[in-house]
Amino acid sequence: MPSLAYVVLNRILISLALLLSLGCGEKSVDAAVSLNDAGDSSRPENIDWFNGSIEQAFAQAKRENKPLFLYWGAVWCPPCHELKETIFKEQAFIDQSRLFVPVYLDGDTEQAQFYGDKFAVFGYPTVIVFSPEAREITRIPGGMDIQRYVSVLELALNAIRPVADLVRSVQQGQTLADADWNLLAYYSWSQDRGQVMDKSIDDSEKQRLFHLLADACPAALTIAKSRLQMIAATMWAKLETPDMAYQASYLSQLKAVLADDQLSAANLESIIYDGASLTAALLEPSQRAAVREQFNNKILATIDNAELTLPVRLRAISGWVELQKSALDKDAQLSDSQQQWVSEKVAWGEAAVNDYQRHSAINTLWQTLYAAGLNDSARSMLLDALTVSKQPYYFMSDLGYLEKQLGNNNQAVDWYKRAWESSKGPATRIQWGVNYVVNAIELTPDDVVAIGASSRAIISELAQQNSGFYQRTSMRMDNLSEQLLEWSKATDGADRIAVIASLRQHTRKLCETLDGQSRISCERFLTAS
Repeated sequence: MPSLAYVVLNRILISLALLLSLGCGEKSVDAAVSLNDAGDSSRPENIDWFNGSIEQAFAQAKRENKPLFLYWGAVWCPPCHELKETIFKEQAFIDQSRLFVPVYLDGDTEQAQFYGDKFAVFGYPTVIVFSPEAREITRIPGGMDIQRYVSVLELALNAIRPVADLVRSVQQGQTLADADWNLLAYYSWSQDRGQVMDKSIDDSEKQRLFHLLADACPAALTIAKSRLQMIAATMWAKLETPDMAYQASYLSQLKAVLADDQLSAANLESIIYDGASLTAALLEPSQRAAVREQFNNKILATIDNAELTLPVRLRAISGWVELQKSALDKDAQLSDSQQQWVSEKVAWGEAAVNDYQRHSAINTLWQTLYAAGLNDSARSMLLDALTVSKQPYYFMSDLGYLEKQLGNNNQAVDWYKRAWESSKGPATRIQWGVNYVVNAIELTPDDVVAIGASSRAIISELAQQNSGFYQRTSMRMDNLSEQLLEWSKATDGADRIAVIASLRQHTRKLCETLDGQSRISCERFLTAS
């Protein structure tokens, strides 16, 4: 017998249809370890997040016949801040959360990176919906308004078949229900990590898959079809050698989206960020200005639309800058009047944000200023952010990146180091530490003592972590290993070779204290690939 949650959701699906009819063997983990033991918790309030281990959460989901909603995030992650501010605080989502087992897994929680491997998640935030039987149903993207997010989540909670099964059915020429198509249209394809698409396939094969999905989606499901078409078109536009046989159909689809406010709203992220690439790929130079102007008008309307969330409107300012730059010659700057417009919009954005939105907003706005050529303003914004952010190390790293782009190598390395030294959380500290050393190798490669000592400190800290050699952390260490080995190949690098030898010896001793996959990953460090 279905649970009360499913009965309620089936009733909800009737009203949802009205909305969408407009368109389309590892070792066991200690069960006593809580999901919420991160030192600087960022659990969104007002939601009854599960307080226990992952195993206990899945057991409860099965026992109560409820889906499980997994939110993988981090306290410093700007999109996580946005998700908490725009979705998780809304009463509609809070009410909906009673229909599933909500699980928040902070990336710095004990065993978090182990589970990152298990669930194939990497970027923060990632949202996955599992069935009561622990089968992954779908991954939900961010950037949507609350009404659409709740609608997509309802689809996921009601789904009988996972997205991976739906894709295979389409490939086999089988018919899908309308709800299945809507689930496919709102899948977080950028965070797939091999769950639906095999990791071995290249971008051309992915594009062909998206084209197949878009082509097979019924024309009556206009919104779902337009989203799948735009996914296929944007992937095609970014290919190094796109198949020009698709050009005419993708151009027709793009014009249809730009001409329809409803379709434009359903594809807002593409409108904001893909205008330049789509225009360049689909049109001859003499034809681009008119379509670029259509994108421009859509973006300006987004900025002025008070019904949209503030983070989306701020991202639209960034999209406007990139669109204007796409019309310029290489290395050309925006005009004085354009830069003045950007400055005014950024000032408006700064004044409009509240304390909860500030971290995410600063991350968007400083990059907008930098993209517009307003480097001093970007630096000032980041310096100010250090005094108001609860995670200032995040913006210290941004300052490192900014100074690096401006050719200020010593200042850049200093900021990267300060970011590492002040960062918090086991996985975060390894990420920021590796980021510092990798940049030191690139920008100040002759500082052999600092590079060696810092690498040794990172390895020692990682060895103290429970299951630290997993997922994001393991990938960072692989990158550090590759960069150190390349750094040691300098013709006058006897001192560098000595550092590598010392690090290998130090690592070997630490690896002996580990077991399982952690030991395998540890022993891979500083070995030639």
